[in-house]
Order: sequence, then structure tokens, then C-alpha cells
Amino acid sequence: MNQEHEATIAVLRNLYAKQAHLIDTGQHDDWAHTFTPNGEFNSPSYGQPAVGYDQLAGISKTFSESAAQNGERHRHLIENIWVVKSDASTAHVRAYVLILATRSGQTETRILRVVTNDDQLEKSGDDWVVRARTVTY
Repeated sequence: MNQEHEATIAVLRNLYAKQAHLIDTGQHDDWAHTFTPNGEFNSPSYGQPAVGYDQLAGISKTFSESAAQNGERHRHLIENIWVVKSDASTAHVRAYVLILATRSGQTETRILRVVTNDDQLEKSGDDWVVRARTVTY
């Protein structure tokens, strides 16, 4: 591996951390803007794919509302980030995602689901964004 590839991997890992923090803290619009304007999020948890900023922000809002209705805080832990392929303007990344739930006022945490993100990313200016995400169980 060369230094440029290593630098890209570091930037992409940071993108995944940023996405987790944004969705987990209810920053719906900011999370949606980590995707391209016509970015697609396809997950069996939500049925039809969400496409574009408005629908993506809706996915984030649904995630937060579901947790609140259950008196819980939900968090994403993203691990085993594998940059399968990358060049100067595109990347294919796979990662395991654990979604955890902690009840308000309690310390015990449970795993809600473990999924794999299979993402197609592209460079937008100085930033990387997700063009398409497919979530599988």
C-alpha cells in the first residue's frame, strides 16, 4: 500500500465515525448530507430504499423516534471497515455495524442487530460521501 491509499483509508474511517455520531445524536440533516444528493440507503429495516436528502433525513429521524418511544438510546458501532477498492474519486467499502440499545436510567446494553454495510462512495470536493449503501443481515 502507498501513503495516498493509507491516507484515504484514514479519511474514510473518519467518515464512518462521523456518520455514527450524527445519526446517534439526532443530527438528521447533517447525517443525510454525508450522502450524495441522490444517495441511496437500502436496508431491510426500512423496506423501500431511501433516496435523496429528505428521505435519508427521514430514516435518521425514524431511528431516533423509535429509540425514544422505547425509552432507549440507540448507538451505532462501526467496525471491521474494509476499503475493498479505492482510487482518487471512488471507493467500495464494507463494514460491520452493531446497533446497541441502552434503556434510560440503566447501564445494561443489548445488541439490537448486527449488519453489514456495503457502500459505494465518491469524492465530492474535499469530502467523501456515500452514493449507495446496501445493508444486509
